[in-house]
Amino acid sequence: MDRIVLTGVHANGTHGVLEFEHERAQPFVVDATLYMDLTAAGASDDLNDTVDYGRAAKEIVAVIEGEHADLIEHLAQRIADRLLTMPPVCQVDVTVHKPHAPITVPFDDVAVSITRMRRNPAGETETESHARQSGRQDRPHHAVIAIGGNQGDTAGILRDAVRRIDALDGTQVTGVSPLYRTAAWGMADGTPDFLNAVVEITTTLTAHELLNGLQGIERDHGRTRETHWSSRTLDLDIIDYDGIESEDSELTLPHPRAWQRAFVLVPWAALNPNADLPGMHGGPVGELADGLLGEADEPPVERIASDWLSGELQAQHRQSAQPVTAPTSAGEAAVSHEAAGSQRAAETQTGTANASDAADDLQTRPAVISMESTDTDAENLFREAIVAIDGIPGNQVEGISPLYHVGNFDGPDSMSAVIQIRTKLGPRELIKALGVIESMHGKAVDLDLVDMRGVAINEPDCRVPWPSAGKRAVVLAPWMDMDPNATLGGEPVPFLLAMAQDAGRVGMLTDAWILGTGANQ
Repeated sequence: MDRIVLTGVHANGTHGVLEFEHERAQPFVVDATLYMDLTAAGASDDLNDTVDYGRAAKEIVAVIEGEHADLIEHLAQRIADRLLTMPPVCQVDVTVHKPHAPITVPFDDVAVSITRMRRNPAGETETESHARQSGRQDRPHHAVIAIGGNQGDTAGILRDAVRRIDALDGTQVTGVSPLYRTAAWGMADGTPDFLNAVVEITTTLTAHELLNGLQGIERDHGRTRETHWSSRTLDLDIIDYDGIESEDSELTLPHPRAWQRAFVLVPWAALNPNADLPGMHGGPVGELADGLLGEADEPPVERIASDWLSGELQAQHRQSAQPVTAPTSAGEAAVSHEAAGSQRAAETQTGTANASDAADDLQTRPAVISMESTDTDAENLFREAIVAIDGIPGNQVEGISPLYHVGNFDGPDSMSAVIQIRTKLGPRELIKALGVIESMHGKAVDLDLVDMRGVAINEPDCRVPWPSAGKRAVVLAPWMDMDPNATLGGEPVPFLLAMAQDAGRVGMLTDAWILGTGANQ
């Protein structure tokens, strides 16, 4: 097993059994060995394939400077627990030195050493998990999850399920389909219709770890499994995991009945027209969906809404739902999709596009967000904001600019940066989400949606592109460094920067700040 070794991490803490040790800080020194497979990092030269040992050192210091512990054995355990939350670490050796321990005889040092291994939700160590499962690699996996239910506030439960899936360790929701209604075929009269959607994720969890996490979410929403074909508050099924085919008794992959289910295939095709279902009954998901729709006497599913994650479900009744009809061919489906896109593009060109138009596009679109703050801790505020933005279902951060200093004549100096994301949110929903993140930080950081591809809106509460961005070097300079080919309103960003009157007041501080090695370190 490969190792990263940190030796002599110093910090002061109030740890010890004696009363004065609760109040008077003393030095502690920690040595830590982190075990993991570094094969991918050696090949890719990519930080994402290893562990940022600078961050690991900061995590150790945070534990030492944190909550009091009577025993250094307990302090060592807390440090080990913290380090094991950092993928791809699977085992740690931690030694905590207490060089000024209150011992009445001469001594050089006292230390406690422990070894701990990561355990998954099933209680297995990484080694045990490898022995039970084949194909596990320390890299992100792609999975497709079908979600549905017909009891209680179904739409609200499904929204919460998406948030909970995104919150699973090492998991990022990368796409959410429109919401569909499905009649409760074969069930007693009066059984409520089901609502269904499909979610795509990337995750570092194994398939069984993911299954355990999903079943925990189901249980939290009162899901029981006494019967197969019955009403339920929440149903979460893994449809595909890395294209693996497995007859495991606990988890069959791909889902054995997915190819027969319009409430899986239609949402999945709407989310990802290029998706493929593996297995004997598999194939292009769009073609499989077309086949089911073409065989049905009436549409088996009805589209309710695209922008349903915001909580503002517009079409609550069957008469306002959009029935799904089967195209006569895959080519006709492509033409229909292209025509819809052309109509939206035309609306954008004439200035009539609105937030719901943008959100109705089922594909992700690039967006640029600026960050500015006069706070002395601006660098960390930016990092926290980026994590929060990336954690919103349907968002994926793709680019981060260098950190810039801004000299202000009429107030304190500030820092700025720009990020690029791909998002399924419409502009209004994204602006609203940015406002929530600002509020979480007491308005100490200013987040603005600068641009969103294919969107042109000029309304009091939603202006995209941001009207003043083209004249502000605080936005243009970091954006140009992140993407030299970027344009805003049809003009190259480098040209706009050259024309900006405040260009002389901005200067790059560092391009490595996101790794924790920025100006405030």
